[in-house]
Amino acid sequence: MSEKPDLTQRIEQLGGQMFCFGPAEADVQMVRDFGAGGAEYAAVRRFVGLMHLPQRGLLRVTGADRQDFLHRMLTQDINTMAAGTSRRSFQLDEKGRIVADLIVHHGDTSGGDTWLDTDVFDVEPLRQLLDKRLFTEDVTLENISDRRTCLALIGPASAAALTAITQAGDPATMDVGQHRAQKLNDDEHAWACRWDDCGSPGFRLWVRADSALKVYDALLEAIGYEHGAEPDAQFASRRRQSLRGRPIGWDAYNTARIEQRSPLYHIDFGPDSLPAETGVLEQAVSHTKGCYLGQEIVARMRDRGHPRKITAAISFESDLLPVAGAQLMKAETDFQEIVGGLTSSTLSPLRGNLAIGLAVVKWGFHLSGVKVAAFAEGKLVQGEIESLNP
Repeated sequence: MSEKPDLTQRIEQLGGQMFCFGPAEADVQMVRDFGAGGAEYAAVRRFVGLMHLPQRGLLRVTGADRQDFLHRMLTQDINTMAAGTSRRSFQLDEKGRIVADLIVHHGDTSGGDTWLDTDVFDVEPLRQLLDKRLFTEDVTLENISDRRTCLALIGPASAAALTAITQAGDPATMDVGQHRAQKLNDDEHAWACRWDDCGSPGFRLWVRADSALKVYDALLEAIGYEHGAEPDAQFASRRRQSLRGRPIGWDAYNTARIEQRSPLYHIDFGPDSLPAETGVLEQAVSHTKGCYLGQEIVARMRDRGHPRKITAAISFESDLLPVAGAQLMKAETDFQEIVGGLTSSTLSPLRGNLAIGLAVVKWGFHLSGVKVAAFAEGKLVQGEIESLNP
């Protein structure tokens, strides 16, 4: 696994504050912010934010039998996917636990292959699991994470930003869950997926690793961002005519995705979770397809009625922020009963800068309106559970 040093250096030149995503020894450097958190969040909600996603990796699947093979392995219905579509899916193990949370991009990628877009640390375990299940199928698995880089455009002007560097095609016509090969200016080639996980229109753009810096700079120019430019009359005029975008970091993205109630694998649920516990069961699991690895456990859970715990959203009545790991207590029992734990939290501009979060709670306490409380900065703050899928 290798970082893209040229792009990282550019991000640092722009004022990006980096942190290590995942194990320290992996040295996957991700930008936390550019020192303008409020402006970065505003770009996502009002204009467009440009973000580097080094935490995403790709497993390339080729061969005549790849679609049927993946259909027998993944929780999603792969056989009904047309070329150019993307769907969320889980890969489970024999015990029904989640090995990888991924986006399946079928066809219309490089050479019409199927690409599995997942956490960069899960690509190799996923490849090994799938490889062990191969017998005589015409399927080849290839980890291409070091050859591709993922950039994200998030915000109402994201399609316009992508169009500005695209020679042909109109990204604005793409629906959520569609992807399309793109020919960019300067004869660069990439492909884009429409993927809205922050409550704003969004695109994930996969480019060659050796072209990532050039594409990133082209997008900076397209969205009208000029780092260090003097605020003179000419610059102000250009800004008024531009898309008013800016580079963003993890903090702005994280706030937006928690507001959208989008749980993340390895953060809000993980390898010890069953699909029914994630809160995104209907997004990632088909209940009408045939057998797949771990399917018996999924069916048994469905027949039982519900899991013992599940991911839920929560809003607090304070601007004091309970941190991930904080215990949630039932409010009606003098705060003696522990009903769950916080997995993500942020101060929400959409909620007047009050605290919100995602949590894993006992079944029955996931219902909208359940009163809970948690400690933040040594004080007990009141909260209320909200449906993850309003």
